[in-house]
Amino acid sequence: MNTFKRLSVVALATITISAALISSPALAKKNPDAHLSAEQVRARDNVSKENWAYSLGIQAYVYGLPLKLFERERRLRLNEKKLAYVMAKGICPPCAPINTFGHMTKLATADDNLPFAPNNDTIYSGVLLELKDEPIIVTLPDVSDRYWSAQIVDTYFENVSYLGSRASDGKGGNYMFVGPDWQGEVPSDVTLRRMPTNSGALGLRYGVVKDIPGDVEAVLKIQQQVHTTGFSNWGKKGRFGKVSAINITRKQYEGELAYFEQMADLLAENPPRKETGGAVGMFQSIGIELGKPFNAATIDPITAKGLKRAVADAADIMKWKVKYRGTAYDTRWNNNHEGTYGFHFINRAEGALMGLMIHDREEAIYFSTSEDGKGQLLDGSQQYVMHFEQDEIPTLQEKGFWSLALYSSNFQLVGNEINRYSIGDKTPGMKRNPDGSLTIYIQSKPPKGYESNWLPSPTSGLFLLNYPIYLPDEKTSNPETLVKYIPGLKKR
Repeated sequence: MNTFKRLSVVALATITISAALISSPALAKKNPDAHLSAEQVRARDNVSKENWAYSLGIQAYVYGLPLKLFERERRLRLNEKKLAYVMAKGICPPCAPINTFGHMTKLATADDNLPFAPNNDTIYSGVLLELKDEPIIVTLPDVSDRYWSAQIVDTYFENVSYLGSRASDGKGGNYMFVGPDWQGEVPSDVTLRRMPTNSGALGLRYGVVKDIPGDVEAVLKIQQQVHTTGFSNWGKKGRFGKVSAINITRKQYEGELAYFEQMADLLAENPPRKETGGAVGMFQSIGIELGKPFNAATIDPITAKGLKRAVADAADIMKWKVKYRGTAYDTRWNNNHEGTYGFHFINRAEGALMGLMIHDREEAIYFSTSEDGKGQLLDGSQQYVMHFEQDEIPTLQEKGFWSLALYSSNFQLVGNEINRYSIGDKTPGMKRNPDGSLTIYIQSKPPKGYESNWLPSPTSGLFLLNYPIYLPDEKTSNPETLVKYIPGLKKR
């Protein structure tokens, strides 16, 4: 028998055996829907379709939340009357018109109502950048006598670059920020900084110790040396520090699916970075595609029902995620994620929702908790201590510092009789124990004999703590060893 005939026989035998197996009653695949009516199958399919839309809607909500928050800040700065009102009332971050620096002139306190959890250790300045029409040149002074950082983020509140004590050895200069597609000649006296999106922001933080006389005033003098200049004004007599007014018409969104309509428009205006933008492709089946508007009228009722559920539930999901951010440790502290997020979109959303701009680990590491070391929620009716053995006190780079700050459940500082909102290594008079250890007392009434180590808490109600370490050294920032520096809280 030749080779061709052998193969033919083998093939025929294989087909015969396969057919026999398939026709065997013992091996026949049962119909799982045999007991269901057509109406029941259709109902089940509709529920599945709705749930699929719901699951994608949750993911889309999370992906687009930073864009939504950035747009909130942009619209505030485009509304002249509202901007003037919130600036006068001090109920906004360092606000100013677009492409112009706004400055806080004091440390944040319980009197402020900010759209992020503020610290009480640095004075904030910031500028929202719009680069589509022309580049903006930011001028910053050299500062060598205190901690400072200039954190640059894109429209998604994703970190782009830094200047400051660490990143530029305290040196300032003239930095020209341009959009992703800008082409032109760069002046010899500026440094080019290309942004991945046409919209972005720069956040300035200058370290200050309020108990040192004149220290706040020293920072206010530094702020006077911070400027923005439009590229068209650069080098022209009398035009330094001048920018063109930005007039952008913003659409109003209405309806139960307005979130996704606005998200699609914002994605088109500032597309995501190439390395993560592909993730948007998963939202095509719910009507969200890069560069295309979202049309609610084309969404079928079942998909629309799932998307409406998603909008309602995603807000609660983010409340949970902000409360339990980052990596959890046995001491009940969470090591919050850094501001370079990659594909961790829920981390990006939680960071923007709580803090807008979150530092990278090289600049600062953040810890937060709403629980004591045994997992019980922190309550103002209780008394707590945070005890550091001598070798558990954070070690730092030059100009680094750490502090412990107390917040209410809305992430705002809590008022108290001594106006102390944070305590840390810069707190004057804080005392160590005879063995070199350190105990911080967290309670509503001053601990007798330990007032210098007291962080006041509310008399009742739940609260949470933030514990940032700025410019940690390698040992403190190493994820393998940092648990040593986050002892759990204990009830007294």
